[in-house]
Amino acid sequence: MLKDFHQFFPLFSNVVMPVIAGLIFFAMAKYVKRIGPLRTLIAGELTYKGAYLGFFFLGLYLATRPVQILFPHPWPLIVNNLREFCMIGVFGPAVFLAILSLVFGHDNIPSRLVWGMGIFGFVLALVFVIANTFAIGGSEPIFHVGRLTAYDGLWFKNPDLGRRALMPILFVVRVLDPILLVLAAGTIVFWHAATYPVEKKMLYDNMPVKLYFLGFACFAFALSMLSVGLLFVFARIPNQWWIYYLGALASGFLETLSLALPMKKHVQVSEHQ
Repeated sequence: MLKDFHQFFPLFSNVVMPVIAGLIFFAMAKYVKRIGPLRTLIAGELTYKGAYLGFFFLGLYLATRPVQILFPHPWPLIVNNLREFCMIGVFGPAVFLAILSLVFGHDNIPSRLVWGMGIFGFVLALVFVIANTFAIGGSEPIFHVGRLTAYDGLWFKNPDLGRRALMPILFVVRVLDPILLVLAAGTIVFWHAATYPVEKKMLYDNMPVKLYFLGFACFAFALSMLSVGLLFVFARIPNQWWIYYLGALASGFLETLSLALPMKKHVQVSEHQ
C-alpha cells in the first residue's frame, strides 16, 4: 500500500492538484468577467479587471504544470519561465491592485500606482526568468506512468554550487511578488472586514464575512508558497511544489465561498448601492 502511495502521489500532486486548482480559478475568472459589466459602475473597473486578470493568470500558471513536466531539459525551463512570468508579472500586481480598488475605491487609486505596479511586476518577472535560466541546472525524472516519464528542473538539487547560488535570487523575487503582495492584500482585506462601517453593515450584513473569506484565501496561497522556500532554507527539503498547489486549492475554495456569498442575506445586492 505504501508503494502504491509513492507511485500515485507524484502523479496526483503534479497533475491532478494543479489542474483542479487551475480550473477553479478559470471558473472564477469567467464569473468575474460576466458580472464585471454589471458592477463596474459601483465597485470600479480596476476591481473587476484586476480580479479577472489575477484569476485567469493564476489559473493559467496552475493548470499548465503538467505541460512543464512532459519532456526533459530544456522543456521544463521554457514552460516554467512562461508560467512564472504570468504569476509574477501579472497575477501578483493585478490581485494587489484589485484589493486596493475594492477597499479604498477605484477613484482613489492613482494611475501612477497602477503603472508602477505593472512595471514592478514586469521587472521582477524578467529578473526571475534570467536567473532561472541559469539556476535550473537541467532536469531529472520525477515519476513514471507506463512508458511516459515526467521531468522537472533540478533547482535546489543542482550539484553545481555555482548555479545553486542563484537560488536566493529566485527566492527573493518570489517573496516580493507574489508572496508579499498577496499577504499585503489579505491584510488590507482583513482590516477592511474588521473596520467595516456599522451603517454599511446594517445594509450589507454578509460583507464582512465575504471579506474574511477573501482574506483567508490570500493567506492560504501566499503562506503555502512561502513554506516551500522555508522548508529548504531550514530543513534542506527541496522542490516541495505540491504544498502550494494544495494552498492554491484551499485558496480557490475560499475565494469561491467569498464570491458565492451574497452581500445581504437572501438578496444579491452591491456594497455601494
